[in-house]
Amino acid sequence: MSTEYLTNIAIQISIYLILAQSLNLTFGKGKLLNLAHIAAFALGSYTTAILSTTYNFNVVSCLICSALISGLIAILIGGISLRLSRDYFAIGSIAFAAIIQSLLINWKELTHGTLGISGIPRPAFWEIDFYNNVNFLIFTSLCSICCLLILRLIFSSRIGRSLVALAEFEQAAISLGINNSEVKNIAFLISSAFAGIAGSLFAYYLNFIDPSSFTINEMMFVLAIVVAGRPGSYKGAIFATFLMILLPEPIRFLELSSSIVGPVKQLVHASILVIIVWIYRDKLFPIERKI
Repeated sequence: MSTEYLTNIAIQISIYLILAQSLNLTFGKGKLLNLAHIAAFALGSYTTAILSTTYNFNVVSCLICSALISGLIAILIGGISLRLSRDYFAIGSIAFAAIIQSLLINWKELTHGTLGISGIPRPAFWEIDFYNNVNFLIFTSLCSICCLLILRLIFSSRIGRSLVALAEFEQAAISLGINNSEVKNIAFLISSAFAGIAGSLFAYYLNFIDPSSFTINEMMFVLAIVVAGRPGSYKGAIFATFLMILLPEPIRFLELSSSIVGPVKQLVHASILVIIVWIYRDKLFPIERKI
């Protein structure tokens, strides 16, 4: 097992820690099944890809712009969530994600369609060679730690507590003065912005992106991480990210054709999800209180 292989796995974990924990804020704390989270991830990636290749923006500018543009999704998602009940909101959010996917494929002048965007440069500052994956791992790890610390503070803040209250008993929470629209919109804004940052790091890591990286299958994988770690559990999402990425990796070392490895990994992920949902079926969601 080479150092380069382990470094690449660690980089993936750093990126998915941000992506999963940001989804955990809305889905875990607020029980809002936002299936458009992958669209925020995609917009963050494409923002960095376009700004770094076409306009030569530096890494700080790309990270900020990716967070801001991905955060704009929150305005639309928040509007959907306030008008639809939970089940219908999930359907509405996945429809919105499909619209973004369609734009990525068909807006060829900007996104290059299915050909994707190649030649995305790695960050460049302090004369550090970020094409060396060890250096890039240090960079992504620092970004991941900063994002996780901020999200930890948000989880225990008024926003986090208000999301839990709205999830358990919305009418009672509103009667206590919690502003439903404000709390949800802020939560979606924060969640989408951090997904954009994860997308930016993802684009820098691969040096190439195309629409196939942002399908519903990818959304299901991130959702599986949050469910496996128990929705709303900060530490659980961290543990589950390591579990879901590392557990199927030994399959790579089996004598299987490349066309089989992918489906087998998906089968492992699905099996883990089914087992954990069965074990924690009574704890995944709080009891919805009613008068």
